Amino acid sequence: MSKYHKRSPIPMKSILFINMFFFLVSCSNKPRVIISPKMKNYDQMKIGFGSCLKQDKPMPIFNSIKKEDLDLFLMIGDNVYGDSEGEDLKELKLAYKAQRKNFQKLDLDFPFETIWDDHDYGMNDAGADYPHKENSKDLFLNFWDISPDDVRRFREGLYFDLMYKVNNKGLQIIFLDTRTFRDSLMPSDKIGEKGKERYIPNPDSSLTILGTDQWDWLEKKLIQKVDFRIIVSSIQVLPIGHGWESWDNFPYQRKKLIKMIDKASLDQTLFISGDRHRGGIYKVKTNSGKIISEVTSSSLNASFLNEEEYGPLRVGKTFIEENYGVIIVDSKNNDMFVGIKNINGEIVRNVTISN
Repeated sequence: MSKYHKRSPIPMKSILFINMFFFLVSCSNKPRVIISPKMKNYDQMKIGFGSCLKQDKPMPIFNSIKKEDLDLFLMIGDNVYGDSEGEDLKELKLAYKAQRKNFQKLDLDFPFETIWDDHDYGMNDAGADYPHKENSKDLFLNFWDISPDDVRRFREGLYFDLMYKVNNKGLQIIFLDTRTFRDSLMPSDKIGEKGKERYIPNPDSSLTILGTDQWDWLEKKLIQKVDFRIIVSSIQVLPIGHGWESWDNFPYQRKKLIKMIDKASLDQTLFISGDRHRGGIYKVKTNSGKIISEVTSSSLNASFLNEEEYGPLRVGKTFIEENYGVIIVDSKNNDMFVGIKNINGEIVRNVTISN
């Protein structure tokens, strides 16, 4: 299980792991000590999440995020934009350098857990064939100050999971790596056409998104007995009908994932995703009647879309302005409230997931 960082990439706090407790220490001369969310018995746990944060643009959305009183924030991909063709990864290094300065100015007071997407992986829409992925992984781990003994430093990829107690109820957060092992995408035969904007589904059932080891690992995680489960995928899982990057580019992989969740230990599962520069809510019912919900939050500061897209599995319209997500895990009501919020902190889309 991943630990909190011993030293955050931002100087807001440093987090020290001691036995079974984590102590949060202020950067000021007077330390503040609390128990981390991993160990504290909350009636509720409040988790923020977001994606697509350009290091060279203003970040006013964090003024609202800072007011949320979050226990945790999940950066779920495109945490910097540093596409790099060269082996030296010059652009990616400069992106991280700039982002570090941005975080210093923001002075945030909550811990992060993170996974990457293509632009912090190293190249737009890149997969397993990206030649510099090991070097970009090192940059990611070092920027986010992942512990030297963390499993992500010893195995291929960045997938991992976290376990929390929310008033004696178990919350599992699974982070999928959709970059390191992913096979090549199939280019559209009609680029720019609605539904085929850039890619089309590849019918080859032998292709993979997660790779064998990560699939085996995920299957074991999904049968664990927990009360709440959140799965982080940097790219969208449920949506079909658009021609951008998603699990639907590999329909057999998407089908496999839904089938695996159908056999999992919970009746309701929440996916959160980013990447798309729009927010939205999606739902699917499995063959056995289980409900899979997905909330996409994107972007934190890089909106540019102005048209709606086809979305047969979507609940309501997408939200195309800057946004972030908030999850409230409520142990008393045994549910998770998930809201998409705009730059002013106002709820623009929401869903409640009950178990």
